[in-house]
Amino acid sequence: MSRTRSPFPGMDPYLEHPSLWPGVHDRLVTYFADALARQLPARYYADLRQRLFVETPDEWIYPDVSVTTGKTSRGRGPSKGCAEASGAVLVELRQVEVREPFIEIRDAATRHKVVTVVEVLSSTNKAGGSNGQREYVSKQREVLASTANLVEIDLLRAGDHVAAVPLALLRRHRPFHYLVVVRRAERPEQREVYPIRCPSSLPAVRVPLLPGDAEPPVDLQACLERVYKMGAYGGRIDYQRSPEPPLPAEDAAWARGLIGE
Repeated sequence: MSRTRSPFPGMDPYLEHPSLWPGVHDRLVTYFADALARQLPARYYADLRQRLFVETPDEWIYPDVSVTTGKTSRGRGPSKGCAEASGAVLVELRQVEVREPFIEIRDAATRHKVVTVVEVLSSTNKAGGSNGQREYVSKQREVLASTANLVEIDLLRAGDHVAAVPLALLRRHRPFHYLVVVRRAERPEQREVYPIRCPSSLPAVRVPLLPGDAEPPVDLQACLERVYKMGAYGGRIDYQRSPEPPLPAEDAAWARGLIGE
């Protein structure tokens, strides 16, 4: 019988696997937007938007990249005057169109002005040198230079740190596995930060609106539990294997205890 709930009290590290995360990401954005929309004052609405870019994938981001070994195709190999390299491989670089959803909260009373942007970070956002990271950082800078608020949810342990808070400022709060960062436009030099460890439940994130309006709390843990159930991940994850990326030794022992229970 497959599980309907994750064995982990907070983020399930097995959901970070590159083959699973794209679906987890898209569902989490959608369910977060649904939970937010139920609480917004009448003047606001939560709009799902998409960022579009082209990526040349590597195995870390897209595990289905093909590497073909053997002889080259007829008519495409080296000329007879050239020495053939021993053990050569043919690598296909396929460009992939990537669409990443994010949330914009808009104010219908002020000509649909963008009030807040909510981002769930993806593997491409955190992959150094990728088009996905360049697109994300460009959008992040645009929001930080505007009058809009920014909420960033990072539930991936692998990859570069790209959230809008320097890691050096979080040194005293380490170690942590995951991070939520809230930047309010009215206090641009401050960040509300949620450093999260695996044994902890995910927080209820207060989403800022225009100054003076109450900030609706969105239960991130409840959103993730819905992702797990609706995505049938309990029947898709092999909990007898290590998660990817692996947990540190102490956390791995804790995880094995939970899975055994």
